[in-house]
Amino acid sequence: AAGSFDGVEADQTAHRLYLADRTNDKVQAIDISTSQPRFAGSIDVGAAPNGLAVAPELHRLYAGLSGGDLAVIDTQAGSPTYMQVIKTVNVDTGDADLLDYSPSLQQVFVSTGIGGDVVGVDAVLNEVKVRYMLRSNLGQPRYDPADGMLYVTTQGTDSLLRIDPASGKVVNTIKVVGCRPNGLAINPGRQLALTTCRSSVATVNLRTGAWDANRVVAGGDIVTYDAAVDRFVVASPHDRNDSAVGVFYGDGTFLGSVGATPEAHGAAFDARRGLVYAPGAAGLMSFAPGACEPPPDGARFAGGMAVFVVPLFAAALFLVWYARRPKNREPAGPTYEQLRHEDLENERRRMLELEDSIFGPINQGLTPEP
Repeated sequence: AAGSFDGVEADQTAHRLYLADRTNDKVQAIDISTSQPRFAGSIDVGAAPNGLAVAPELHRLYAGLSGGDLAVIDTQAGSPTYMQVIKTVNVDTGDADLLDYSPSLQQVFVSTGIGGDVVGVDAVLNEVKVRYMLRSNLGQPRYDPADGMLYVTTQGTDSLLRIDPASGKVVNTIKVVGCRPNGLAINPGRQLALTTCRSSVATVNLRTGAWDANRVVAGGDIVTYDAAVDRFVVASPHDRNDSAVGVFYGDGTFLGSVGATPEAHGAAFDARRGLVYAPGAAGLMSFAPGACEPPPDGARFAGGMAVFVVPLFAAALFLVWYARRPKNREPAGPTYEQLRHEDLENERRRMLELEDSIFGPINQGLTPEP
């Protein structure tokens, strides 16, 4: 359905896709268990939803809402409160923006955006457990299970903050100069983060702090990583000509992108079918990341050589044709030049005959008078 969408999240266990529909103050649910996605219902959350997060083992979906609440939604099939908001947890007076869920800590981390805090909500008790007061305009929080740290992007300081949940302190600040980072996803196996910048995308080595930016995707919003397929996906909403969804390998190498619409602020993987889903102008778009795959080196070489081979081959064909073309046949009658030459010859003889008739023959053995 058409609308303005923000977060997109997939529950790989239940084969459900959730879209934060800001236009209608709902979360739209899509059944992706078959090859043909089907609408599975709307969840009224009472305010415009922003980021989403899924806790599959708890059968819970979380939505950050405009107004500062975190909506807790029951996704347990057969439950009397299935697909309903069962509780709201207030985390800020402004916005509850982007989210992340940690299964090991059973916490939902909520960014309050310009509010400057990251709030940890206990996913079992559905209550605020901890508040990290960072006093900066915040983007995406992500928990890294490999090092046990919480990372969050800060646009105002061009930084990626590393927070120790045990102490609640910022233990490191990774500067990504000129980036103004927003979206963030982490590949824990490689300790690699991918973040969207104002007009580019940057990879960040979480061990060393080294980073590298590229413009293969012109900035973006929400970034997602799926370990099952070892891929990052970046939603890059701009205008109707420049919007795209980009896919990156797990090492941060660009795989490819497909055109999208300004409605696509987020995208998610369906690991079972190997597809990427994102909101479209009037529905749901999907594609296989393999469709973005560049050709193998041999095919690229052959394709490049074709630029030279095709013209040379055409030239060779022309030369062969020219050498073997049928010779021009002699015309059946005299040519124009032959007729012209014959006319001139006849005219010359006629003039000689005229001179002979007037002056007499020139060569008759006569000598002129002295």
